[in-house]
Amino acid sequence: MKNLLILTALLGIFQFVFGQDSKITGSVMDKKTGEPVIGASVVIEGTAKGAATDIFGVYTINNVEAGTYTLVISYLGYKKMKISDVVVREGRNTDLNIAMEEDTEMEIGEVVVVTSRISNTDASVLIDMKNADQIVSGVSAQAIAKTLDRDAAQVVRRIPGITISGNFIQIRGLSARYNNVMLHDVFAPSVETDVRAFSFDIIPSSQLERIMVYKSPAADVSGEFSGGLVKIYTRSIPDENSIVVNYTTGYRAGTTFQEFLFQERDGLYHTGFNSGLLSLPGEFPSDLRQVNSATALEEAGRSLRNVWEPRSQNAFLDQRAGITGNFKMKSKRAEIGNVTSINYSNTNATFDVERHDYNTFDKDANQSSVIYNYVDRQYNKSIRFGVIHNWAFRFSQKSKIEFKNLFNQSSMGQYVNRTGPNFESAVFLDNASYDQIYRGIYSGQFLGEHKLNADKTQLNWVVGYNNAYRDQPDYKRYRSTVDLVTGDRILYVPPGAAAAEFLGRFFSNMSEHTGTAAFNLSQKIALSDRFIPTLKAGIFAEYKNREFKARNIGYTRASSANFDTDLANLTIWELFEEENINNTTGIRIDEQSNPNDNYSASNRLLAYYLSTVLPITKKLNIIAGVRVEDNVQKLNSFDLTNRPIEVNNPIINVFPSVNISYNFTEQLLLRGAYGMTTNRPEFRELAPFGFYDFNFNFTNKGNPNLETPIIHNADLRFEYYPGKNELVSVAGFYKFFDKPIETLFLEGAGSGGAKNFTYGNAESSYSAGVEVEVKKSLRFFGDTKFFNDLSLGLNAAYIISKINLGEKSLGQSDNRPLQGQAPFIVNAGLFYANENSGLQVNLIYNVVGRRILFVGYEGYPDVYEMPRSVLDLSVSKTLGKRWTINAGIADIINQEILMLQDGNLDGVFDRANDQSIQRFRPGQYVTVGFSFKIL
Repeated sequence: MKNLLILTALLGIFQFVFGQDSKITGSVMDKKTGEPVIGASVVIEGTAKGAATDIFGVYTINNVEAGTYTLVISYLGYKKMKISDVVVREGRNTDLNIAMEEDTEMEIGEVVVVTSRISNTDASVLIDMKNADQIVSGVSAQAIAKTLDRDAAQVVRRIPGITISGNFIQIRGLSARYNNVMLHDVFAPSVETDVRAFSFDIIPSSQLERIMVYKSPAADVSGEFSGGLVKIYTRSIPDENSIVVNYTTGYRAGTTFQEFLFQERDGLYHTGFNSGLLSLPGEFPSDLRQVNSATALEEAGRSLRNVWEPRSQNAFLDQRAGITGNFKMKSKRAEIGNVTSINYSNTNATFDVERHDYNTFDKDANQSSVIYNYVDRQYNKSIRFGVIHNWAFRFSQKSKIEFKNLFNQSSMGQYVNRTGPNFESAVFLDNASYDQIYRGIYSGQFLGEHKLNADKTQLNWVVGYNNAYRDQPDYKRYRSTVDLVTGDRILYVPPGAAAAEFLGRFFSNMSEHTGTAAFNLSQKIALSDRFIPTLKAGIFAEYKNREFKARNIGYTRASSANFDTDLANLTIWELFEEENINNTTGIRIDEQSNPNDNYSASNRLLAYYLSTVLPITKKLNIIAGVRVEDNVQKLNSFDLTNRPIEVNNPIINVFPSVNISYNFTEQLLLRGAYGMTTNRPEFRELAPFGFYDFNFNFTNKGNPNLETPIIHNADLRFEYYPGKNELVSVAGFYKFFDKPIETLFLEGAGSGGAKNFTYGNAESSYSAGVEVEVKKSLRFFGDTKFFNDLSLGLNAAYIISKINLGEKSLGQSDNRPLQGQAPFIVNAGLFYANENSGLQVNLIYNVVGRRILFVGYEGYPDVYEMPRSVLDLSVSKTLGKRWTINAGIADIINQEILMLQDGNLDGVFDRANDQSIQRFRPGQYVTVGFSFKIL
């Protein structure tokens, strides 16, 4: 109540300060049909004041002084109108609705307009949403320009029901596996080996035309999603010629200007490309077990670089810079556009991560014994280089061809120093790992859009190629123990066979190539003046090929009898001096690679669809169709005994869908939808390869016997468009998953807290929820300049989910939600934008409900990621026509990232007393930057 009184008082003060403005408002309609006239010009004669009508035909002319005026209303194809004696009184609104008549005598045959439908404004995106065949949300370039968002990852968070965590996207609370991303109508490449993950942060926000998220199935979109399908479109023909330079520097609390440790680098490291410093030498043996010469084995061990000593420097401010050229040209036959953008970033982050693990819960003692309490000092260096290069050729209003290219290269280096007691082994550990990952993608598409037969026939097509790679050279790990009394440190050198996770190096490389082609045709059929259905048909083809190779190399004592035990007292980099790598008293390199560490895989998808749009009445629309997807997924590898493993899953799915919409009014719309979709296993989930993760201390193994799930999706949504760029919607949805894929914990695997996970199909699951979205101006608080410039964005979802494990429970409980499903999501934003002063202020809040990260078993509870509130503030100010300065504070609250188990099984997740698996605070992040327009 107190807060409400304060808010009311503040609103009253704002109204007093900014005062009341008079305005003229109303709507412009077609006199004959009563439909809104979109884009009509309404101007006060003799002045520059005016407005254009929005998608509902509504216009508003603000800040009009009291007096009597004449309005001039015009639009191509309509008779120009003048309305005189329009009286405006001080502090009051003048409402004036206008009906325009078509100008049937207007000669426009000689006028050639070379243009296209605008698709990057708030109004155009709302039109797309309102007229879409299915339930969809989106954000426009116009809306993006009003924010300080640097890249697509920040932009997409503004779309209802979406959350980004790292490179993983969640829609309606579902995990990344149930969502898909398309770039210009082609599946976006992923550089992750384990999961589907598109790096949204590789696309600068300035290059986005729009982002649309489809939440209900339809015949003309991919059948491989359930939460949502994200479609990203980058710019083609710019509005004007310009060259824009931008620069941002960032300060992270706990990192910047503090000591920063890293492994040895060379001069090319800061380019983000792999120079080969850490790669296996070209002459290195393909299998150390096949080396028969002791001398040759020594040489192989010594040929790997001794880069075990961490280097130190103070972390500097984060750096981000970019330059973008927008060029618009004309020839006799076409309008030509080129957009080229080059971006670079170099950032640091240091985290202190607490890690714990526990034994099976003891019901008699009412507690779980602790296995270990570690603290990881984690140093992360990220470098990114990206290029966008787009061409567009518009030959007429009815024909356009585009060539779009996206290239991104990234480098992620990490050094982790882990210390703390392992109670199960009764030792105090001082372990470390060095990791370096290089990722790269190229995505290129030829696209065409053509309108034929007086716009009754529309054809669009795309041909695309994606290449993605992930190179992980020399992932190093070692283990040592510390005597807390004497301070002596002893390196662990395994006797007998090597144990690479305790002293070893891991090398992996993934390369993936994808070719895509799609062809879509729509035809309007005029069966009568009032009934003009549309037939749609198309074909989509994609072929994806992946090669994955890994080497697991460890070190062991060359001789159990002759090993020089003093070597264990050395530092790790002293241990790897050349003289200590020998076949007598030192350490010996050893191959631990298994036959299942390599796999090749492919996926061939052919999809066909046919659908019809039936405008039953002016208000009722039915879109029904069927999509057939013929998919063949193959994978070849080996088991531990070198026996071949062959996966060959040819599956033909028939996906029916229906979307029904009913327009009560131009502003109020009801939608209903049903459709079937699928969720195919990822290559990594099928591969028998097992990978040890140092950070989480577990090994993840694939399952070649996975089945392909089917999902039934039902949606119902009310949409209300109260005014320009405004939307209020309420939706309900239900999803039934047949044989959903989950990560399963393998009971009894590992020691010292190590865990093994695999993938499996549950029997079924369901997810049901409600979703609310509000995009609203706050001018209803008062007709003042301040409230006219202030808007609210809010979307929230509440979801109930439950899993049915069937016979594959592995001792797990059915009384839990689907893995990765969050029970609620809240995204809220307060946006202030004063166009006259060029000042923008944004305050954005996000929180995601508790969700299962790792599935446990009876006695070892599921591991949950706890809710975390994130609050970001950003400010931007234009200075003249060329300069824009900006600043922001991200993660103001800095709430800890926490993974928790309900240790006492009381159903209550107590942050202070339940079993913490991982916790750390990432730190507030402050940025300051500018952009400068050269042209």
